[in-house]
Amino acid sequence: MKSFLCTLLALAAFSATLSGCDFIGGLTSDDESEQNDGVNLFPVRIDGSWGYINENGRIIIEPTFDAAREFEDGLARIREGNVGYIDPEGKYVIEPRFQDGRPFTEGFAAVQVDGRWGFVNRSGAFAINPQYTAAYSFENGRAFVRDAEFQWEYIDTRGNVIRTLETPDLTEFESASNDFQDGRALVIDFNTNQYGFIDENGNMAVDFQYSEARSFSDGLAAIKISDSWGFIDPSNSAKIPPKYIEAGNFSEGLVAARENTNTWGYADKSGRMVIEPQFENARPFSEGRAAVLIDGFWGYIDKSGNVIAQPDFDEALPFQKGLAQVTIELRDPNNENNIITNIGYLGRDGKYVWYPTR
Repeated sequence: MKSFLCTLLALAAFSATLSGCDFIGGLTSDDESEQNDGVNLFPVRIDGSWGYINENGRIIIEPTFDAAREFEDGLARIREGNVGYIDPEGKYVIEPRFQDGRPFTEGFAAVQVDGRWGFVNRSGAFAINPQYTAAYSFENGRAFVRDAEFQWEYIDTRGNVIRTLETPDLTEFESASNDFQDGRALVIDFNTNQYGFIDENGNMAVDFQYSEARSFSDGLAAIKISDSWGFIDPSNSAKIPPKYIEAGNFSEGLVAARENTNTWGYADKSGRMVIEPQFENARPFSEGRAAVLIDGFWGYIDKSGNVIAQPDFDEALPFQKGLAQVTIELRDPNNENNIITNIGYLGRDGKYVWYPTR
């Protein structure tokens, strides 16, 4: 179990994802929000309370919540004592009655009641009763859950366990990912420390053979052989031979990678560097923009490598629905040991739509 948690924490550190242990305000930077549900509202914090603005920076939902997350599948998670879900008018669709909750995906949301997780539909009724010690969002009709015996399994939207005779024991071969991408989920055999992939029926699609690997993204998965990273497709055909010291995930046809230097650039699906290595760190492209680290601060570039937002930020998340959330940390003038986090939004032109507030 410790190994699984360490794996999740490592992935969280790589992509700055939201953990189920802590509900905070703001956008996530993982792939949860890739789909545009038509609700272009963004959480903002004003004097410690959270509300929502539109893409022009106008307040649409007044800041009254303890915490707020982005809209997904037409609803947004908020915390007001407990976790609930609101519609784009700021009205409760599901009253705040849960200890914790995950975003709606595919019509369901994982929620926690009395320490156990289940799944509710958009009316707030339980589609799968609270019975799991952990649960993650549905992706491609599958959700990753941990049962009362602390065994990890994948279930379908009816709560049926997805398992065949070929499915690895996810207690022994604990999952390294919690969702399916391109019909594959990443798993690791901790007896051999080898990575492989299962398909949506639980069968081994790619045998345990890689020393490290990442989930599929944009049709390719990063795999490590010896000390170098390359990429495979869902059929395990090599698409880019192992040639990188480090590599991220493909997005919009490009991947951040380090080839022979300490700096990051971007390669295309042929493996050719199309943006020369020059950054201290680099993140995936989203909506034609990518966050890059320059002289210790984050900024944004376009697909030609042009800087469209100067490196002024302590944190910079992917563009979603036309805006990107950025963070500036300032020392509290009343307490030099306290750091004040200010959150704002940029448009695709790199200019502020919402100046950072706290």
